[in-house]
Amino acid sequence: MDFNRISIRILFISLLIVVFSKVEVFAVSPEDSGLTVKRTELKILTWNIYMLPLCSRLHKNCKRAEAISREISQYNYDIIVFEEAFDYRARRILRGQLKEDYPFIYGPANDSNFSFRTNSGLWILSKIPLRQLEQIEFKNRIGIDAIARKGAVLFEGEWQGQPFQLLGTHLQNDSPDAVRHGQCHEISDKLLRKYAKEEVPQIVCGDFNIEFEDKENYGFMLRTLDVQNGSLHGDLQSSFDEVDNNLAFKKNGKKQLIDYVLVRNNKSICAIDRKVSVFKNHVKDLVSDLSDHYGIEATIHFNNHRAEALTLLH
Repeated sequence: MDFNRISIRILFISLLIVVFSKVEVFAVSPEDSGLTVKRTELKILTWNIYMLPLCSRLHKNCKRAEAISREISQYNYDIIVFEEAFDYRARRILRGQLKEDYPFIYGPANDSNFSFRTNSGLWILSKIPLRQLEQIEFKNRIGIDAIARKGAVLFEGEWQGQPFQLLGTHLQNDSPDAVRHGQCHEISDKLLRKYAKEEVPQIVCGDFNIEFEDKENYGFMLRTLDVQNGSLHGDLQSSFDEVDNNLAFKKNGKKQLIDYVLVRNNKSICAIDRKVSVFKNHVKDLVSDLSDHYGIEATIHFNNHRAEALTLLH
């Protein structure tokens, strides 16, 4: 090979290097171009926040509400389903701090201004509009739970072109199993089966007060509601912790999983990632739990291929 050919080849390779280096240097990221890839997964949090109306000062409801607002704002939840949001002062703080991120606020369900009984405590904050289909008040409630208008509420919404239904509930606490069995039947008959639609998944979440380890009653719940559950990611596998949670602590207490995000008619869902979310208040050297329950977070991936490829201009 003569000197001229070598020189030409070296020059050609040099030009290629320059061209490709220019392409790399001037490649535009989605952020710089004004393009953003639209997120396709729906992220839901269900959390019993322990805002009892008669124990506001004892449980520092207002201070906890302020701390909860700060904590929640750090996460990119699309819908939050609160249970035990009874205290109107705590709700007012939460609404004031979160309304910019969550402009669509629903409930509390079964509210009444002309009754000595309080509402259901079910309160939903959402980044997207939801349409309430129906709310129910459970027929059977006993003990302290009879003071609240406990029940369930069902909404319908749409995420990236995929319709879905969302149900929030809080079942009877500390009672014969038959009471919760009846409440499961009410949810199934009056809401889930009544409003079921082809290709529309029903996401069922809340505090069920049915322990995962109680295979008989846990199995009854799944069969009656016709729902599926899934495993929790991470080491933490309990949502009510009487050992390490300072608001739930009991001597010789135990750890229980009683809060769930379940799904019915999951044909349009390819995966659900679930995990326990722990929210604490950090003030100097003091660390405190923000509720006697931990939250359950679910990231729902729909089978919506059009949405997966969708990009929008700002």
